[in-house]
Amino acid sequence: MLSQLLKRKPVQSVALQKSYLTICLTAALISTPIIANASASGIVVDEYIEINSQGAERTFPTIDEARSELKKVAGGTNLIEIAKLPARQATLQDALGFEPGIIMQSFFGGNDQPRFNIRGSGMQSNPVNRGIQLLYDGLPINQADGSFIIGFLDVKSAEMVSVYRGANAQRYGGTTLGGAVNLHSQNGTNANPSIRLEYGNDNRLGLSGQTSGQHDDWDYYINASHDSYDGYRNHSESERNNISANIGVDISDTITNRSYFQWSDNQFDIPFVVPKDRAISAPKEVLGDGNTPLDSLLNVYKRDPFRDSALIRVANKTRFSSNNFQQEFGVFYQDVSDTFTDPLAHNVTESQDVGFEYAARLTGDYITEFDEFTLSVSGNSSDMNRTYFANSPEDGSKLQKFGDLDLEASNYILALQWQAQLSQNIQLVAAMQGVIANRDISDNKAMGLNQENSYNSVNPKLGVNYQFSEDVRFFANFSSTNEAPTYWELVSASVSPKNPAMAKVSLNELAAQSSNTIEFGSSGSIGQTQWSMALYRSDIDDELISIVSDFAVNGKTDNYDAGTIHQGIELEWIQGISESLFSAGGNLSSKLVYNYSDFYFSGGEYQGNQIAGVPEHLMQFELRYQTVSGLYIAPSVKWQIDDTAIDHANSQFQDAHLLVGLQMAYQVNEDLRVYLDGQNLTDENYQTSYVIRGYSNPNQPSYLPGFGPSVSLGINYSF
Repeated sequence: MLSQLLKRKPVQSVALQKSYLTICLTAALISTPIIANASASGIVVDEYIEINSQGAERTFPTIDEARSELKKVAGGTNLIEIAKLPARQATLQDALGFEPGIIMQSFFGGNDQPRFNIRGSGMQSNPVNRGIQLLYDGLPINQADGSFIIGFLDVKSAEMVSVYRGANAQRYGGTTLGGAVNLHSQNGTNANPSIRLEYGNDNRLGLSGQTSGQHDDWDYYINASHDSYDGYRNHSESERNNISANIGVDISDTITNRSYFQWSDNQFDIPFVVPKDRAISAPKEVLGDGNTPLDSLLNVYKRDPFRDSALIRVANKTRFSSNNFQQEFGVFYQDVSDTFTDPLAHNVTESQDVGFEYAARLTGDYITEFDEFTLSVSGNSSDMNRTYFANSPEDGSKLQKFGDLDLEASNYILALQWQAQLSQNIQLVAAMQGVIANRDISDNKAMGLNQENSYNSVNPKLGVNYQFSEDVRFFANFSSTNEAPTYWELVSASVSPKNPAMAKVSLNELAAQSSNTIEFGSSGSIGQTQWSMALYRSDIDDELISIVSDFAVNGKTDNYDAGTIHQGIELEWIQGISESLFSAGGNLSSKLVYNYSDFYFSGGEYQGNQIAGVPEHLMQFELRYQTVSGLYIAPSVKWQIDDTAIDHANSQFQDAHLLVGLQMAYQVNEDLRVYLDGQNLTDENYQTSYVIRGYSNPNQPSYLPGFGPSVSLGINYSF
């Protein structure tokens, strides 16, 4: 009902834009009767993390600390505890695909690069490579230009994942509209030795094992994993290998240190897109399986597109705790080797990245009843070399080198935040972030492709938390972001499939994408009901819009010369139904996640049109049955309610679809758990993702077919 009220007409008037905010405010206000039976007595917010001199935890943050920190954020957040995931944990989508505010669209179904989106930031990038700050233990895994390789994130070695949507990520150096995703590693204080085995359709194989231990003043953790998949479509094999390790040491009663190591190797074949009629009639086929001119021109078997990326990363973090003053200092180094080959070109990147972060937090009753002052200073830089080779249409080998660029990126960020307890129930959050970002390009082929770019900004945030009762809160905030372009946008490669000898590289003059966002919502629990809701509206200038060419590869990014709007609803509703169904301790509950993403052009060439890239309405529902004996059964549906535009002209559409899934698990004993994960069990014919153009012709290769029915079986044994 609410989404229908918010439904835009092709051209949105100022009055209707204002009515959107009115409706949102009304929606928040009508929640009051629902919580009228909750105690409204004066309750001081109890989410302070008390720091004292009796000892520092070697695990930082603990789950309790992470939960406490997120509850103090006056905005939308998520906390996913990996151990509570009942079934498969092979991919990032397994962990984050059923969360409010997070939209993941699979590409090939293996260990690849799902289009990962929060609030429409970077949603046109193919592959997904910007718009979100990805972190391991609070330190960025992004390269300094803001780009990332999402396949390096392995949730199997994580204890939890915390998500800060939008400008709520300022504390961790987030400058984008999408915010930040922080993976917190398991360690010797919270992980047990275990092994995991998974097997499913199309030879999907998952193996992982970990060992850990702790002593009086130190602990260790090591995890190794292997995932491979033949793929549902032709030419879509994938393989990922990962090793993660860390060692924690108590240096003194108030100083603790942890060192981290990661090695990842992620490779997959790219089956490429096909025209829509092919995606529907023969979803397993790729270009090269038919006898059309397009099959001959872009034969996937001959051109052999693939991606092979490797990461070596070391990091160290130290926490100093004394009375009401806490400090953390972290450093990292990573080496990234990435060969990304599309049907027309090889893009080869070698990058060395270094960075640091210092954060200090002071608590006490200095100005108000309880104040928390936070200072963070961070910096990172990347020294990248990217070379471009034309791809042979006969055997996929490298032809001539047509580009050789040195890319140097750096960011220096200062963030200040004051959280003030204005009354027993009201907490003010005031923050400011200063950013100095540089993106320099040097041409090694003497072709004059040189550029020096500086993107500096000051990004404020003002928010408020209202603690209605011990378990119910409301929040609101206003914030700004300023997102510098990555080198994938600053540099464009153009290769003709018919004449690769004419391949060339060009540079784009781009401004930073800036936004102002208003957000408000609520979270809490009453009895058997839990909820989390955020409503937001972002007014964006110079949005970075990426559009590919006819052949779905060559692309160019521009700043849209008129305004764009991103607005939406992020809702999670968990409802307990029965605590004694069929037997004592038989718990039946449901979970609903609804994401409304209304992203549109407010002026210019595409005025009134939907920005292609994200479904407007996406709903997921799961019914869960659990018993005290260890049985878990959860049928689910994922419903993309409307057709979704794949081009900014809104002329071609991805079909609406409904996917049926099932998860089952049984805890055999304290150590052994077996589980099943089933997806698309009704064999729905759908398209999982697509290429984004300004205007799409139905005969162009644009769609990635969805996957057929699949079932994975797994066991997990803890020692």
